[in-house]
Amino acid sequence: MTGSLRSVAGRGFYYWRKIKSKTAVGGIWGKELRQLVERTCGSADFPADFRKRTKPVFFIDKKGFESFKNLLLPESIISAAEAICKHEFDLLGSGRKIVSDSSGEIDWHVDFKTGIGWDPSLFYLDVPVNRGDGSDIKVPWELSRFQHLPTLGKAYWLTGDERYAREFAAQVAGWLAANPPLYGVNWACPMDASIRAVNWLWGYYFFKDSPVLADEFLSAFLKSLVVHSEYIMVNLERSMRGRSGNHYLADLAGLVYLGVLLPEFKGAGRWRERGVRGLIREMEEQVYSDGVNHEGSTGYHRLAAEFFLSATLLGRKNGIDFPARYMKRLEKMLEFTLHYTRPGGTAPQLNDSDDGRLHVLAGYGDWDRRDHRHLLSTGAVLFKRPDFRQAAGELYEETLWLTGEEGLRQWESLPVPPASLKSRAFPRGGFYIQRKEDFYLIIDALPADPGAPPGHRHNSRLSFELCAFGEPFIIDPGTYVYTADKDGRNFFRSTACHNTVVVDGMEQSRLEPDRLFWLGGEAAVRVNAWEENDRYVFWDGEHTGYIRLVRPVAHRRQVWFDKKERFWLIKDELTGEGEHRYELFFHFSPLAVRFCPDYPGAVVVEGEKAGLSVIPLLKEGLSAGITPGWVSCRYGVKKEAPILRYGREGPVPASFLTLLYPFQK
Repeated sequence: MTGSLRSVAGRGFYYWRKIKSKTAVGGIWGKELRQLVERTCGSADFPADFRKRTKPVFFIDKKGFESFKNLLLPESIISAAEAICKHEFDLLGSGRKIVSDSSGEIDWHVDFKTGIGWDPSLFYLDVPVNRGDGSDIKVPWELSRFQHLPTLGKAYWLTGDERYAREFAAQVAGWLAANPPLYGVNWACPMDASIRAVNWLWGYYFFKDSPVLADEFLSAFLKSLVVHSEYIMVNLERSMRGRSGNHYLADLAGLVYLGVLLPEFKGAGRWRERGVRGLIREMEEQVYSDGVNHEGSTGYHRLAAEFFLSATLLGRKNGIDFPARYMKRLEKMLEFTLHYTRPGGTAPQLNDSDDGRLHVLAGYGDWDRRDHRHLLSTGAVLFKRPDFRQAAGELYEETLWLTGEEGLRQWESLPVPPASLKSRAFPRGGFYIQRKEDFYLIIDALPADPGAPPGHRHNSRLSFELCAFGEPFIIDPGTYVYTADKDGRNFFRSTACHNTVVVDGMEQSRLEPDRLFWLGGEAAVRVNAWEENDRYVFWDGEHTGYIRLVRPVAHRRQVWFDKKERFWLIKDELTGEGEHRYELFFHFSPLAVRFCPDYPGAVVVEGEKAGLSVIPLLKEGLSAGITPGWVSCRYGVKKEAPILRYGREGPVPASFLTLLYPFQK
């Protein structure tokens, strides 16, 4: 009965959204632009007057651009813009591909990685997301986010070439013609509509003075932005159960942009208020007190921080005050980024990542998916933090576009302290970082949090990543894909795909093969100890994931980092009832790995300038093998990398004791 009630409730919600969307959006699309305007800028010719207005204030204008133009790399920007003009994109692991047909038109409804498309006549609530045919709905969504527009705009400001303005207008006009409101794949996800609206607005502010942008185009463009706003308002992705996730943050950030930058339109006050108040609330809901995003993913932490940062900076430029408590927690988000950034500057791939961004303001086409330091660069300016500046290493281009000439002056005024990052615990968020200079290990100890969305968590409790001498050796293999490959999705989030212990081939928490964004909560973590002194850092924790077995087992892990001798000792203890099969996995970067002939079970991992010895200290009854595995450093791409597996069978208690000894060549 409960299931049938849920089904009835689901259908009811479906029809409610359908009616609300058609009422809100359909009415707007049928009106003239002037009917949607609450007040004009003082002229009867609204589109022309709209171009001339000086308020509201955007992040940067052409005059401000002149103050930092000499800091950019024109050749790379223009090269990327030329590829965009050819409709050549590299999205979600596609490799560089021309996405238009022989007539030059972009098919906005197709997954150009597979050639499989979606019916453009389908009502947005009826668009199938996961069809099981190898297609990836994220591909048309990603292209329709228009995150390439800032690159076109930068090339326009650098060269004055109107070809870039014509390309902007042609792509937007083509999209509008192919995607009538509420129909087709690109209206199926409010998050993507929000991100598209944000990037359209970035594009507009680059091209607003171009003669290419005729009044007719501008009218259609602005009317569509109003449609986007009301569509988002009706379809806000706020969870009905527990707390919401990054989709809702995207909706709110989009509403802030639309409400702040389009004040002339009826409804702008509602959009702005809903966006600002929502972000303030969600900062408390979605970000733990230690600054960690509650989805438990470093990739989505970066995405959430971008939503908060960008919308906050835009709001502050236009007189919107955010509470001190909100700003302090935003600063703590960047402190977490500061500490999880590995020696060498890249971020660990803990739990899901889909390369998600709000806007790509630098390096479009070849940006490093694992470099989150643009957040630290912007945070250094916003919060006047010398340690953020030191960790960022350089003034990132994103910071220039978001903070302009004032940000450049603030950056230059900050002192650069010596590197002094130490070990740091984030107990509420569930990450523990052991660090000494360029030696680094981060432990995944995510808390059992029934209110947090589980969809982007992996079976990675007590797993870790390790870097030594600045090189990553033991890593999390990443995410690979979502709906395009069900088996691949489940493999990359499985327990065996992480640096932890598997008992009897079971998962720490239940995975259901067809529920690609669901994870059971059986593996609840308890941290027993976190200690640090001049000599060592010690962590002790356990999880309950295998207690559900017929013969229950508890997995406890202790990680000792000797800061003076610079090695790690890891002890895994299995206690409980009965006999079991135990497997301990270590996943390596794509490096050469070989067994040591003079010490059974020990392996050496060869890095570029350093190496890592992995030495089992409890050898009796231990089997060892090196097998090929996979690592995915960006969405849609996987590369072979070695896996070390230690195994043993027998009654509990059972233990593994492993020495991880880095060395320089």
